[in-house]
Amino acid sequence: MSLEGLTSEQVALKTKQGKINRISSRNQTTIPKIILKNTLTIFNLVNLILAIMIILVGSYKNLLFVLIAIANTLISIINEIRAKKTVDKMRLLAEKPPTVIRDSKSQQIPSSEVVEGDLIIYGLGDQVVVDSQIKEGNVEVNEAYVTGEQKNISKKRGDQLISGSFIVSGTCKATVTAVGNDNFIGKLETDAHTIKTADSKLFTIMNNIVKYISFALIPIGALLLWARFRVESTTTEVAVTSTVAALINMIPEGLILLTSSVLALATIRLSRKKVLVQDLYSIETLARVDTICLDKTGTLTTGAMQVHDYTAAQKSFESTLEAILMSQTTENQTVTALKKKFVESAKKREIEPIEEIIDFSSDRKYSGIKTKSATYLLGAIDFITNDQNLIKQVKLSSEGYRTLAVVKKASSCQLLGYVRLEDEIRHDAPDIIKYFYDNEIAVKIISGDDLDSVKTIAKKVGIKELNGVNLAESERPNYDRLAKDYNIFTRVTPAQKKNLIKAFKKQGATVAMTGDGVNDILAMKESDVSLAIGAGSDAARRSAKIVLLNSDFAGVPSIIDEGRQSINNLERSTTLFLSKTVYASILAVLFTVLPFQYPYAPIEMSLLNFACIGLPGLVLALEHNTARIKNQFVTFIKRYSIPTGIIVSLSMLMLSIIAHYAGIPRPELILLSTIITFVIDFCLIYRISRPLNPFRATLLVVIILIMATAFLLPLARELLFY
Repeated sequence: MSLEGLTSEQVALKTKQGKINRISSRNQTTIPKIILKNTLTIFNLVNLILAIMIILVGSYKNLLFVLIAIANTLISIINEIRAKKTVDKMRLLAEKPPTVIRDSKSQQIPSSEVVEGDLIIYGLGDQVVVDSQIKEGNVEVNEAYVTGEQKNISKKRGDQLISGSFIVSGTCKATVTAVGNDNFIGKLETDAHTIKTADSKLFTIMNNIVKYISFALIPIGALLLWARFRVESTTTEVAVTSTVAALINMIPEGLILLTSSVLALATIRLSRKKVLVQDLYSIETLARVDTICLDKTGTLTTGAMQVHDYTAAQKSFESTLEAILMSQTTENQTVTALKKKFVESAKKREIEPIEEIIDFSSDRKYSGIKTKSATYLLGAIDFITNDQNLIKQVKLSSEGYRTLAVVKKASSCQLLGYVRLEDEIRHDAPDIIKYFYDNEIAVKIISGDDLDSVKTIAKKVGIKELNGVNLAESERPNYDRLAKDYNIFTRVTPAQKKNLIKAFKKQGATVAMTGDGVNDILAMKESDVSLAIGAGSDAARRSAKIVLLNSDFAGVPSIIDEGRQSINNLERSTTLFLSKTVYASILAVLFTVLPFQYPYAPIEMSLLNFACIGLPGLVLALEHNTARIKNQFVTFIKRYSIPTGIIVSLSMLMLSIIAHYAGIPRPELILLSTIITFVIDFCLIYRISRPLNPFRATLLVVIILIMATAFLLPLARELLFY
């Protein structure tokens, strides 16, 4: 392979053959797709048909119900487009164009323009954008985003570089071996982006209600229209408007709008806390979570190292350590932590002139310097010396910390001192873990690191049980047993993470999975709701339902609280909407066989929907309520919605019979039915608002004022009822 790279002609040929780094995804989200998905729904189709019927008879004032359908659609579209633009912007900012050699010249190009066979130059801090093979040079690679393991790996000529990994030291030239969907990242992203329906109880219930009612609307609507024409002296306008009123009452369209509005407001509040919600209903799912799976790095720790303490066996310890650190040509987390502690605080003492620098290598496990009289080494004690006494002395002092010794080698081996390092724990990690336990959320740690280091961190942040298992030691792990017996899992592969999530769900848990790397996205997809760290890989961010933009895991309790407030209040407010669906459905069926005037018209129902359902539903849904979700949805329906619906149905049936035989004109019938329905609805609002507080009492007064205005003001009454 020539180290001069491809020629322009070869690049053009590769591009023509499709061997270019572009990931094709059938599920790639675009703005037109978002608009079509939210516009072409059964809900909108039903409303369109009913609107056309109203327009054909010229009763334009009865078209108010269309505004609810439009508002609901716009909220969904705007929220999804906003999430897409935020993610696209994040990807653009995070992407660094790779440097390739073409026509014997180095140049930077977008990663999407890389072709198979390109020669790429990788240096310190670069991310491997495509699977490649090293042709020249030596590097150390961190594959944490790919494997989850923080250990750096040495790579030399002939070794493979996996897309998604990072160069932490050295430089190399590597030939591209796979592009697009054939890449390691490309394959994982393709799997991760398969369509998965929202795991939402609210979404499921509302979808089923709309679906079943929509199927029933056509036969019921036809029968109603036929029955209206059977009523003596009924005009086409009256027949159509009364039929439409009956049908739109059956659809809880305001409930869909309320749910979208409440969840959209929650996403706006969360965005102010640097939390991006890419799926509205993921807020609800996270609020129901009872098991959360965390990685050590990025959630419990910052990903950086820090000095825990140090022991100086000789006075020259600090100055020698400073000299070694300042001589290093490569930078990594360990060097950064040591420099922060010792380069700024060490006493500036001269040592002998340095004759040779020994750069750190993950194979050697040490770095150092050579002077005329001695060699000074910094690293793991058992790699520096064979002196068992020194090794034993340092090992006994480690106590689970990562320990680096400073040794002077001359005529004999002398220990100058040692440093104990640890992962830098997030300052708020213990509070977050306590929040989970206080809210009865089980905490599971799934990590690619070794068991001892993970247990040490887990103990410091307050994990209650330290039952850990190293999955690398299990040839055929029984995931159901492991999920039941342990709460710490280490040396876990991406496939094993996914299987653990499956096992938790199989036991009936609602599972949240956090991640920051490519190695996490299969598990994130399998979980009920996924959270990505903003500083993590682009693939993880795009696969997650929720993204912590500032990489602050402390935002998770806020998301859970927002979800609990939304769902607890929506469960209560939903009773208002479903009570209307109950009586509307009963009346629609009854009036297909009864030759009486239907007691409602669309515009009056729009008034009742606003004053007695939409307004109180929205106001009550915005109250502060972060109690654990008790799944009282069915209880509320049985206790409030069904009884209220039956009472309204019987009242309207009796009123229609009286109006028919007493000869009450249709405008007066509609006025009476509106008043009676308002009184019954108001009683329901009062019942679900107890115990009253100033906020809820004010709401009741406002509702009375709105309806009094509609009933008493001549202009409003003329518009609504005549």
